[in-house]
Amino acid sequence: MDDSALQGLYDHCTPAQRQLTLRYFEQLKFSPEGWKICAADFTQKRHSDDQVKFFCLQVMESFIRERYSTCSDDDVLYLRTLFLSWLQTQCNEKSFVRNKMAQLYGLAFVLDYPLKEHARNVAIKDNMRDTCVPELVESWYQIMVAYEQLDPSICCLTMDVVGAYVSWIDINLIANDRFVGLLLKYLSVKSLRENSATCLTYIVSKGMEPLAKNNLVESFFKILVSVGVFTSATSEDMDVDFETTLAKLMSGMGCALVTSWNKFLKSNDERNLRATREAIESKVPYLHRYLSDEDDGVSEAVIPFAVQYVGILKHYSRSQGNTESIQSLLCIVINKLKYDESYNFTNEGEEEALFVEFRKELKVLFDNIVLLDPKLAFDTVQSSLSHMLANLSYEPFMNVEVALRAFYMLGEIITEKEFGNAGVEGSPWYQMMVIVVESQVSHYDHVAVLLEFYEVLVRYEKFFVTAKHYLPGVMDCFLERGLKNVHITVRSRLCYLFCRFVKTLKNQMDGLAKQVFERLSQLLIVFPDWNEVGAYFTGYDLMFLYEAAGFVIVSCGLSPESSGDLMSRVLTPVVERFRLAMTQLNSTEDMQQQETLAQSIYNLLSFASRASKVFVNHQQTKQSGCLNCFAEALPAFLCGLEVPKQKELLQSGVRQYLHRMIICLGDELLKYVPIAISLLLKDCKSHDILEFIPLINQLITKYKERIAPFLDTVFVSVVQTINKCLNEPCDPSDMEEVRERQNLQKAYYLFISSLTTNDVTQVIANQGAQFLEEVLGTLITGSVEFPDPATQKLCFSIMKKLVDTWACEGGLHGFPEYMYKNILPACFLAPLRATCDLNDGNAYLMLSEIAGVLKAMLSKRGVEMVLYLQGSYLASIRMPPLVAQDFLQRLQHTDAKALKPYLKDLFLELRTASL
Repeated sequence: MDDSALQGLYDHCTPAQRQLTLRYFEQLKFSPEGWKICAADFTQKRHSDDQVKFFCLQVMESFIRERYSTCSDDDVLYLRTLFLSWLQTQCNEKSFVRNKMAQLYGLAFVLDYPLKEHARNVAIKDNMRDTCVPELVESWYQIMVAYEQLDPSICCLTMDVVGAYVSWIDINLIANDRFVGLLLKYLSVKSLRENSATCLTYIVSKGMEPLAKNNLVESFFKILVSVGVFTSATSEDMDVDFETTLAKLMSGMGCALVTSWNKFLKSNDERNLRATREAIESKVPYLHRYLSDEDDGVSEAVIPFAVQYVGILKHYSRSQGNTESIQSLLCIVINKLKYDESYNFTNEGEEEALFVEFRKELKVLFDNIVLLDPKLAFDTVQSSLSHMLANLSYEPFMNVEVALRAFYMLGEIITEKEFGNAGVEGSPWYQMMVIVVESQVSHYDHVAVLLEFYEVLVRYEKFFVTAKHYLPGVMDCFLERGLKNVHITVRSRLCYLFCRFVKTLKNQMDGLAKQVFERLSQLLIVFPDWNEVGAYFTGYDLMFLYEAAGFVIVSCGLSPESSGDLMSRVLTPVVERFRLAMTQLNSTEDMQQQETLAQSIYNLLSFASRASKVFVNHQQTKQSGCLNCFAEALPAFLCGLEVPKQKELLQSGVRQYLHRMIICLGDELLKYVPIAISLLLKDCKSHDILEFIPLINQLITKYKERIAPFLDTVFVSVVQTINKCLNEPCDPSDMEEVRERQNLQKAYYLFISSLTTNDVTQVIANQGAQFLEEVLGTLITGSVEFPDPATQKLCFSIMKKLVDTWACEGGLHGFPEYMYKNILPACFLAPLRATCDLNDGNAYLMLSEIAGVLKAMLSKRGVEMVLYLQGSYLASIRMPPLVAQDFLQRLQHTDAKALKPYLKDLFLELRTASL
């Protein structure tokens, strides 16, 4: 190989050297002997540098991908010989080199066995069973014996190989005295025991007939117990990794027996069902031991068995002696849900993330255990929580938190049908909530406990519907000890929880609401330096507080004038800050400051938007007396559309406010629509138009014919802006860009659909014949060629609306001719395309719309349509006469719903005939 041409492989190379290496790579790829040069260089280790080795393998990869399937038998033999040589000599390469070698093996295998993956794997395994598996097993045994002391790592790798193969080879080759005896011996050898236990796990997990599986598992279990494998956890040489491996082995045995139990249950084999249950129960003490282990990794390893065991207990009634087992499991799970003292709540890292995931697994197990005996679970949790809350000053945080957590989780899994709900005075939930609310837990100085306390309040908010006298105290908890907590984690979460709490209980606040508003308004702080770092609340947190403020104002029950004054107190500072930030943004050229100011402006717009969420329509906004507050803020906010700096973020914020104002202001918004739309369309990029379409669609849906005159003036501009974005160059290899392009096309069809659905179709017709035909052409293209059946369905839905509106006598001039020439053929072309899978659910739904279009055309044109199909169109697509006659009969005498399955069969038949 030319060493001078390989210098471009290194980081210190020049651009010229890199180009030379690329040219050399291409030269070797296309040279008939290039791959052999690289293979020889790699095999003979002429270069010790890993970059060169990888380069050689890449050239060989190109050969295997592009020319291996057509190369000579001699080249195939040469390559296979190389592979065998590599297996013997290349074991010490770096991992990325070995991975590339493995990729080459895989590519060659795929090409040597040109079947689908499953069939290929089956063929390889069948051949190996017939020819070499016994020899392989014997070689594994001999390697293990030879290297158990000489090089234990090789022995461990061999056991890993056994585990990988045992699932599909004859079990008797492995499950015999010689092989198992060796594995059992290794369980007492520190360097070998983990791999030995893992290998045994694979053996007991092998798919087998249930009776044979039971015999295998029980024979292994008795031997392992007799030699003390599962009872040596307290020995000095025990380590967590080995304990975890043993837990996996026990879980594997337990799960294997549960699988057998399910099979016996299905076959009604009572005798073996009982025997299997007894075998499973004999593993339960070990399940408890491993599940309750101090190390979470050990506990997690046995969770699969625990979940399946609980599934078996569901089959038996509570009277069959399951209560003790259920309670033991429940207590173990609750105990394992506890945080460790070392958990870092202020700076959560990888260890904390792993525990959070472990908690999710435990929750699944908890839920299943609770369903076995809800009353037992409730009593257990109630007893624990009562004890913890009565002894707060003595209990560590993890005990208090887990008691609250268990109570919270109960509410997710136990239905109201069993215990009522927290709003029913005297119900178990009600009694528990009294204990929680009357306790001093809100004063507990730990993040985890406080967060769980407030989560519980929101979970059981129905309690306060009945027990309204507790609301003042709870509001004090939220507004003082919660939202003013020293921990930002608590304050941040409380913003969301307080908003939920207020929204749910807005009708129960009565005279309390005014006091709540006064205290809440003090927290609606926007820092003048616009920097959220170290702020009391983030912008995201404040959004929830402004939303809560809106609900509190409405809950006050004040006169419209007074409510308007309160809303003005909320919004006026926001508008003032907005104007100040806009002035500063216009005057600065510093990019970092621009980004900070733009984010603050976006937040301010979000605050105003969220404050309006209490209102669901214009009438409610007007009656509340708050309408003028939002209307007066709108002109100021629209100025955000005129600033070219940080345009994307600012427009997003203004659009958000406009979405809300469509709901709140009603017709009073219409005078602002022209200027807002024109500014939003100015210098639009693809992303901007994607965000714009939902807004224009909402306007159309809300105002319908009242906005039609304005749509007449802006329709062409909207369509041309979309087309401009669609016509920009697109890199087909950039999947994100391709998806955005497709989403933009979908958004365009949704825009057209909005016009037709809301009876303002005349907007399209008013643009002139040429532009109308262009729009209709996009619908035809979308219905036939767009690579998404749901969008094709939408296009046909639009065309049906147009047919209903324009195809009748006295309808749009020239449309019937266009319908016959373009819409009718689309109804056949779309489902006949090879890319259309008629068995796909969305494609089948598309057929429903096609049926609707055909029936609509028939309804509007009657006999004329039938004669056109009979005398012209069906013959032009070479539909057999008998098929055409049947189609016409079905079309005329079958409704659209019944026509859909017929069309599926018809198009499948026509496809087959055209092959």
